[in-house]
Amino acid sequence: MFDLDKIREIWQTISRNKTRSLLTAFGVFWGMFMFIFMIGIGQGFENGLRKEIGEISPNSMFVFGRPTSIEYKGFNAGRYWQMTNDDLLMLKDQIPEIEYISGMTFAGYGSKTTRKDKSGDFYYRGNSDTYYKIEPHSIVQGRLINRLDVLEKRKVCVLGIKVFDQLFSPEKDAVGQEVMINGISFTVIGVVTVSGNISFGGDSESTIYIPISTLQQLGGRGMDIDIIAIATSPRVNIKTLEKKVSELIKSKHFIAPNDENAVSTFNIQDFFMMFNYLFIGINILIWIVGIGTLFAGVVGISNIMLVSVKERTNEIGIKRALGAKPKVITRQIVWETLTLTFIAGFLGMFFGVLVLVILDYFVKSVAFINPTISFNMSIAATIIIIFAGLIAGIIPAKNAIRIKAIDALRDE
Repeated sequence: MFDLDKIREIWQTISRNKTRSLLTAFGVFWGMFMFIFMIGIGQGFENGLRKEIGEISPNSMFVFGRPTSIEYKGFNAGRYWQMTNDDLLMLKDQIPEIEYISGMTFAGYGSKTTRKDKSGDFYYRGNSDTYYKIEPHSIVQGRLINRLDVLEKRKVCVLGIKVFDQLFSPEKDAVGQEVMINGISFTVIGVVTVSGNISFGGDSESTIYIPISTLQQLGGRGMDIDIIAIATSPRVNIKTLEKKVSELIKSKHFIAPNDENAVSTFNIQDFFMMFNYLFIGINILIWIVGIGTLFAGVVGISNIMLVSVKERTNEIGIKRALGAKPKVITRQIVWETLTLTFIAGFLGMFFGVLVLVILDYFVKSVAFINPTISFNMSIAATIIIIFAGLIAGIIPAKNAIRIKAIDALRDE
């Protein structure tokens, strides 16, 4: 149970030094407020960036073919070469670390797509079923392309949400309906959207997806692939696979091993790591500034308690003369310091969270989302407040227990 007399005594002590207590407590209040506020702001920008990135696999890479730049085995520099379905099988067979691999074939932009009296020019491209494991899409209606669609070269398609809006709105259901792409009829099997704004091969929401085998056949592309997408498990450092993939493709297509132009790769892991390090640096800076500001407030409280102890020399000395043990005096000073620190720190945390909530309500930006602190961070902040209060009370408490009854009487 709480000792009401002890609480009353602590409050009276704080009240006697009201002005100094408020000014000193403001230092702790401001330190905790800025600490919470900066953490929330950093979290808001991090959430916004992760929203922009979406759910694309962080352990993924994309391979592009470009003209050669070095003569090799009788082939001139500047030669155009083409990746094919065989490259997928070769890479999957020789690199067991690959978890998912998919080809992409593009038909470009400006493909006339019509449905009844509505039409539009959209991107369309061929994907395999495994591609959605690398760059996940959210299903709005129906389903995604599956393995049978690819094997049987079905004339089916999945619409990006913007394509659906243009061709079907205000109708609600597109699944099972027919659309004409360059005069060829396709059955809509699904409508998708993406979770972020990073996509390969154009605007995903303005794209029509068809089975890669269907596009290769109808477009006269044979077995051609324009991009190879690869994903590994989180345990694999895909950076180490990047060189191996490039070497295998160069060897198969008679490209010089030192030709840096012919095979281009884009490593998503590097992109993620760059932003992870950025936010680690920001968080470290926030903690340094926040803890530093809070520490300045703690020093202020410690100083004010030293002054309070000095002013209460008689009171403390008399208590010692009446038999008060050092631990009783120590406990009293520490409790007074802890109470002042906790109240100021808690108010700082409360107003910090309140400002973040208000900011989240008024600021509408894709780059700044949900600038709040987690429950674990709230617990950590509370622990910091308590720890700071204990530290602030140590020196005043030590000074208090040095006071002797004879000194108090002499001072009187």
